[in-house]
Amino acid sequence: MIDFIQGKVIYRDTEKVVIDFNGIGISVNIPDNLSVEGKVKLYTYLMIKDEEVKLYGFKTREDRDLFLRLISVSGIGVKNAMSMLSSFSSDELIDIIERGDVSTLSSIHGIGKKTAQRIIFELKGKLDFYTNELIEDIVEALVGLGYDKRSSMKVAIEVTKQTKNIEEAIRLALQKLSQKG
Repeated sequence: MIDFIQGKVIYRDTEKVVIDFNGIGISVNIPDNLSVEGKVKLYTYLMIKDEEVKLYGFKTREDRDLFLRLISVSGIGVKNAMSMLSSFSSDELIDIIERGDVSTLSSIHGIGKKTAQRIIFELKGKLDFYTNELIEDIVEALVGLGYDKRSSMKVAIEVTKQTKNIEEAIRLALQKLSQKG
């Protein structure tokens, strides 16, 4: 598998970019809402189906992992998964699935009520891959202080976007949790 591609964007339309990779133009399908300009690094998924080869690109490994989880759901193809990732950020989509919000999920083009229910049924509680060691340490500390794991995970993901220092992250997480409670 091609883990990522790095190069300069030389062309962009709504569904794809062409990246100059050492003098070769590589076409990469991307979510509509992904902002890419100049030099970029995209984490990729190579799909080979019948006689068609397509490369899909995402801003982060986590976004790509979410895409892979989405296409693992029965009846969800790459078109539906890209539509979901074009409609919402990965964080928003994970939150929608974890809350079991069928109406919001089914508002996405190509996703009906039954499909939304299937996605929630198959993925709810299984999207904790969206984590790293720092997040795990913060969650462990917060759970040790009596907070529930789900709220702790959500806040930990949020605060690690602001700082990578564990003490500061825990302090920010406690502030956020105390404001909610």
